[in-house]
This record gives sequence, structure tokens and C-alpha cells, in this order.
Amino acid sequence: MKGKKISTLILAALLGLSIPAVFSTTDSFSVDYHFSAQLQGTQWMIKDTIIQEIPGEPLMPYYPAQILLPQDAVLKDISVKTGPPVIQEGVDITWGQPPVTFSNTDTLHQVGRNELVYNSDTWYPDTLYTVVSEESFRGFTMLNVMLYPLQYKPKTGTVKFYERLTVTVNIGKGKKNSLYRGLPGDRDAVAQMVDNPDMTATYAEPAEAQPFLQGGPYPYVIITSSTLAPAFQELLEHKIDYIRTKLVDVSWIYSNYTGYDNPEKIRNFIIDAYNDWDTTYCLLGGDISAVPYRGFWVSTGGYTDSDMAADMYFGCLDGTFDADGDHIYGEPNDGVDWLEEVFIGRAPVETVAEAEIFVDKVIAYELADKPKVCQFHAAIIAAGNNPDSRQIPWDCEQWVPEEYTIKELFEQEDPITKAIWRTAWDGSYDGEPHTPPLTFQHAGHGNATCYGISSSVTWCNGDVSSLTNTFWPIHMSVACLSGQFEVNDCLAETYVKDDCGAIACMLNDNYGWYSTMDASKYSGEFLETMFRGLFSDGKQHLGELLNQAKSYWVSAAQSNSTYRWCYYEINLLGDPETPCLTKRRLLPPPTVTITNPPDGSIVSRTVKVTVGLMMGSSEARPRIDTVEFYIDNALVYTDEEMPFAYEWDTTQYADGEHVITVKGYYCGVFRDDDSVTVRVDNTTRPYVEITNPVDGSTVSGVVLVITETAAVDTVKFYINGVLVYVCQGEPFEFKWDTTAYPDGLYEIRAEGYQGNLLVAKDTITVSVRN
Repeated sequence: MKGKKISTLILAALLGLSIPAVFSTTDSFSVDYHFSAQLQGTQWMIKDTIIQEIPGEPLMPYYPAQILLPQDAVLKDISVKTGPPVIQEGVDITWGQPPVTFSNTDTLHQVGRNELVYNSDTWYPDTLYTVVSEESFRGFTMLNVMLYPLQYKPKTGTVKFYERLTVTVNIGKGKKNSLYRGLPGDRDAVAQMVDNPDMTATYAEPAEAQPFLQGGPYPYVIITSSTLAPAFQELLEHKIDYIRTKLVDVSWIYSNYTGYDNPEKIRNFIIDAYNDWDTTYCLLGGDISAVPYRGFWVSTGGYTDSDMAADMYFGCLDGTFDADGDHIYGEPNDGVDWLEEVFIGRAPVETVAEAEIFVDKVIAYELADKPKVCQFHAAIIAAGNNPDSRQIPWDCEQWVPEEYTIKELFEQEDPITKAIWRTAWDGSYDGEPHTPPLTFQHAGHGNATCYGISSSVTWCNGDVSSLTNTFWPIHMSVACLSGQFEVNDCLAETYVKDDCGAIACMLNDNYGWYSTMDASKYSGEFLETMFRGLFSDGKQHLGELLNQAKSYWVSAAQSNSTYRWCYYEINLLGDPETPCLTKRRLLPPPTVTITNPPDGSIVSRTVKVTVGLMMGSSEARPRIDTVEFYIDNALVYTDEEMPFAYEWDTTQYADGEHVITVKGYYCGVFRDDDSVTVRVDNTTRPYVEITNPVDGSTVSGVVLVITETAAVDTVKFYINGVLVYVCQGEPFEFKWDTTAYPDGLYEIRAEGYQGNLLVAKDTITVSVRN
């Protein structure tokens, strides 16, 4: 494909593991890494590595290893052994340039090479590895290491390439992580992230803990205000057909949680929801007036932002982001957590009307067929298109499957007008298929309310309402400031809140960054891993997709302030749980039906009211979790466990007609009800009820089978359908010697007679165990 770079992304690790069953002070394990390389011009390109660009110093590749430590282990140290190196002489590796913002292309600052480095006769870098950090994700501890399979001696132009590096990790006994919950989904997610997925086998089931939050599980939580709650209730009622959902009023959080400020209270609640409700997705339902944001401090390239909106604060649950306690969050020494245990998205709405549009779009999107079209864009970002801005979409395109149609809108090749931009959104641009795209990538300059679709044409908030697309793409961009939702209103917000526009935006809160040597460096790399996460890694839920895209840059963000800036500033404006590759099937509503007693029947004594469920689909997951039982419109019992039933003592009610009503709920949402009318007759109606043993109990030895009766003169007792005893006078009971029967389940049936007429019966099941 034209303009393509050799892939500079991640993962070529092969493993050789030795996992100790019990820790000792000498425990260790090893992971093997194999690399392949190619010389492209004057640059060594090693598959699956990232180019480290330090101004004035040689451009060197590194591999960001993510190594899972055993459960409860702590790192002591690591060592790296190499295989025989490949040596090449006479190589001239060029040097890096300072990062540049997409808003500062008129004053590009080039630097010369660092002569101290280039006149050195020592290897660069002078190490094979750098330990970056230990990082936790859902209680699993990962070691982040930068591996250098290439070393360079600038003075002689000698390159030493290692095809194999073996990392040996020495560990000791550590402490349990309070965020470990042992869910299979957590284990699977970690296995996809690390270079040694087999190590997940060392993580055992967690100990039981007393929850603070009752109910659940609720994998999806919506946090919103009381004003916006009615609109988001509609979203909840849609979501519960696919995932258990809970809506939480932010004022309840403020009243029940402590914290330095409201953002900390919300985060503390999400920690509890994660642990007690198994929450995986959280939608912040409202703009900052309804659900506040947390601002991070970050500085790079001569720019500082002390209040960068970073919703990752609410989803990355280890630590506090304020280790030094100065209430300036996200500083390099603040113990930043980089991976979201709970995937966060925001609905940036201020009014009920805006919330209703957002909700309607999400519901329609999830039930829609997904187009196999991806729209890519590049405006000219610097004079002479140098560096070539098309490199940004080209790097993204390499991850798009062959069955998808790629459409390109490049200023370098054709003029771009607002009219053309509209056709790109509605799908009529650039031939068949004429369908709006699944994804829409933008590359150009920007500010909070506009971005450049060409070097001379800007697209602004007021233009969004002219869009007519009938499907809503996922929109991502490298533009500066267009995702700055803490201002009113940024371009990303406008796209998401418009009834056309985008289903979600992942845009920058502040400046986007690139390199004068490569337009796709920094911000563009995050866009590339969005496409990798979606199409290669299969992370189709929007919140999980953004977290996956960022996860490739954890080591880079901890060691390079420009990557840190880019990592912080990308937020998801959209629903984090929404799947973007598959269509959800519209499910018929579940129903509840009273299966006993029948409508119009005569009842007496104690009657077991039973309920049958119809799920409305072939799926196994029930969509009724609570049934309320009413007698004559008065609530008498609530059952929260299947099978739903109620023992109704009719003797507490007058003889005559009574109405039994049941109401079924799911996640607190009413789903269906049913009613029957019966006649209570406790005066003359014959009945038989087995009162001992209890239905479902375990019995042994000789058991006295006891009945309560009315208006019968004979009771016949059956075991598994075989008549074993006839009693013709009160008390109607018999002694059953269970030792004459093999262990197992048995049905006891008692039949009451008036003369030779069967008038009543009762059946129970017991387990014999002698």
C-alpha cells in the first residue's frame, strides 16, 4: 500500500515459562523475545517495535514488553541475555526532532545532531533494557520493560542487532491487590495484553468480601443527575436486554461517599461498583455541570496544561493520581494508573432534550446493521505537505480488513469543500457503496469549536447541523483542542449531540502532536492503535476500544512527556458499552405467567403460587430477576430468586373470590404482569397436604409421613407411584422405612378419598441418604 511504513507496533513475543507453585526468595521465570529486522534507507526497522525519538539523538527502536507477574509477587530485579548479534558496519542512523503541535506548524524548530552522542565510541543505548514500572490491571500485576534489540555505535557506524532477547524476572512475595476479583473476563482481558498469558494460571479465586453496595451484579452503570435521569432511564430499559444495568443519581453518591471533592467521591463509588457489582462499563451521563471532570497536570514541548480533562481518572482505579497529596493530579510522581479497570465514556449533554437525542442515537445504532466502510482524511498540515499528513490515515488503513471499503479524502490529491465533507459523512462521496462510514478519521489543524478539513477550509460547530447522514460513524482526529469538552461546547460534543453527526468521538482535549520527520508520530499513533484495537484485537465496545488503543503506549507515556500528554487528553464522548461491529437483535419483552393455581379454581389452606417465565428469545440468560406477589392489589411477598413462588395461606382471607397478581422486574425495571381470580373455600373443600417431611429435604431411617386433611375418609400413600400404605382413619400418616430403598430421589404422593372418589392429593420430593 502506498506510503506504508513497516509496522512499528507491538507484539512478537514467544514464551518460555517456569512458574513456581510456592514463592521463595530465589523464584524467577523467563520470557523469550524474537525479533526480525529490515533496513529501510538509513533506518533499521524492527518488526513490532516503536521508534524512540529523542531530539538530536539516533532514532532507535524499542519493544514495550508487558510481562505478567505471578499473583502476589513483587519484582526484585530482571536480567536480559542475548543470542548472537547480527553486526553491520557503515550505518548512518539519523537523529530525532522535537515534537510539534498541530497548532504550531508555522514555527517548526529543527535541531542538529547531538555531537557528544554521534562522536561517541560507546553503544547507544548503553543498556539492553529499561524497567519502566509495575502496572496493575484488575488486580493482575504487569511489569513494563523497554527492550532494545538494536544498539548503535555512532562514531564507527556499527549496528548490533539481537534476534533474541531472554528476560529473566526475579520475584519475591508481595501483597494482594484489592482490585483482584477473579472474573473470567478479567483473566481473558489480561491474557490478551501480556507477553506471557500462561501466567494468568497462578491467579486463584479471590476471597469473599463483605460488599458495601447491595444487589447486582451490574456490569454497566450510568451515573447522572436527577434532572437527566428520565432520559437515561430509556437507555437503561434498552440495555438490560443485553447487559445488567444500574442507574445511579450523582447526588446519592455525594451523600454516601467521602472524598476531597466530588470527582473523588464519584471515583470512590466506581471502585465499590467495580468490586461489589462487577462493573465493567460506566457512562458519565451529563456534561461537567451534571458529572464533573478531573483535570490532570501535564507538560511537554514548552507547553503546560494544569487542568487537562481526563476521564480516565474515573476508570483507572489503582492509587489516587495524587500520591504527593497536593491536589494537583497526574504529575509524573503521582503514581498514575494507566489502564482502566472500568471503561469510561461520557454523554456530554446538558438538557433533557440533548440527552434524549443521545439515547435515541445509541439505541438506533446498536440495532442497526454496521457498514463495512471506513472514511480516511488528511488535510495538508505543513508547507509542501512535509511531513506528509497522509501517513496518518495510511498507518490506520493497514488494520482495516479486506472486506471493508476504504475511502480517502486527501487535500494533497483533491480540493476539499464543505459540500464534499458532507458527502463523506453521508456516504455518497467516492463511489460505491453509498453508505455512511463505520469510522471517520480526520487529520488536520483544529481548535475547540472548529477543525481544518483543508488548509483553507474550516468545519465548525455551526456546520454540524447541516449533516444528513443516517448512520453515525465513530469519529477520531489528531486535531488540537476539538475534544475539549470542559468548554461550552467543543466540536466533539456537537458531533455527538447532533441527531446526525457521530455516535462517538475520540478527540484531543488540548494540542495534538506530531514529528517533523513523521506526521503520524505521537497523536497519529494513538489513532492507529484505535484501528488495530478494533479490527485486529476485536475490542468493539467503545470504552474497551479506547483503553486497548492506549494500552500500547503505557511504557511510552511513562518515559516520554509527549506521549503522556497524548495519553491523558483522549477522552471518549459516547457510550462505553456500545458495540460497534455487531448488530444487536431486538428482543421481544419477557413475560410472566401464573402457572398455579389456575384461573377460576377453588383453593384452600396453603397454596403454592408459582410463576412461569417466557424470555422472549432463545437466549439462556433470564431477563426477570424479581417477582412481586399481590393478593387483591396488596403486596404480600417479593421473591428475588428463581424459581419464583409464594406460599399463600388462604386461611388468613375470607372465603370468596380473590385476585392473585404477579409483577416481574429486571434491574428494577417493570417488565410484565399476570393475574388470576380464584375462590377461597376453607369450609367444605376437601384437601390433603403432606406436612412432614418437607419438600426437597433429605431423609434417612424411618420417617413418619404426616398429612393435614379435611373432608376425606381415606388417604393412600405412594412412593414413586407405587402404593405402599392405605390409612382409613385419622391421623392420616404412615411410617416409611427408607432403609429398604436405595439412596436417591423419591416422590411421595398422598391421595385423599371420599368413599371411592379421589378428591384431593399432594406430592413432594425428598432425597434418601442412609
